[in-house]
Amino acid sequence: MEINEILKRLDNSIKSVLENEYDILARGLNELNLTGHLTKYLTPHFEELTVDPEYNGDKLKDNDRKALDIARNRMIEIGISPNETDNYQLTPDIIIHQRNTNAHNLVVIEAKKDSNSKKRKDFDLLKLEHMTIDYSGNHYNYRIGIAIVFGTKKRAGEYEIHYYQNGMPTKRENLK
Repeated sequence: MEINEILKRLDNSIKSVLENEYDILARGLNELNLTGHLTKYLTPHFEELTVDPEYNGDKLKDNDRKALDIARNRMIEIGISPNETDNYQLTPDIIIHQRNTNAHNLVVIEAKKDSNSKKRKDFDLLKLEHMTIDYSGNHYNYRIGIAIVFGTKKRAGEYEIHYYQNGMPTKRENLK
């Protein structure tokens, strides 16, 4: 699937969230509720794949759970204390993929409300960086990583998006 088509489908889904779930944003309700609705609007646009919220399975790992190797210095840079193994279990907010394989990982989405801490938002960006590149135990290689920060309360209806491709922050117009 072409990147422009993926982005068009994502844009339409975000538009549906902003139009139909404005009350959730205006009230600053739970992020899981918000991502559940985004999943609902994405699903009809990606019928050939699975749109999964909070999916942490990974058949290639011994324990069947998604995890990333992240260097200590990168965790320290964003203000998170590294653990002993430099390996972090994760559950992406939404993924668009084919289940039971990492060969067809199309999109990984991390969504946050604007009220979340900078540290939490930065950790999402770090995860997207690592989930869009194949190296050193990180074998997910999603074609595109997307971070969406939704405005809440007085900023309801506003949002910003950051894109990742091949482990790098990438401007929308440069996505391939």
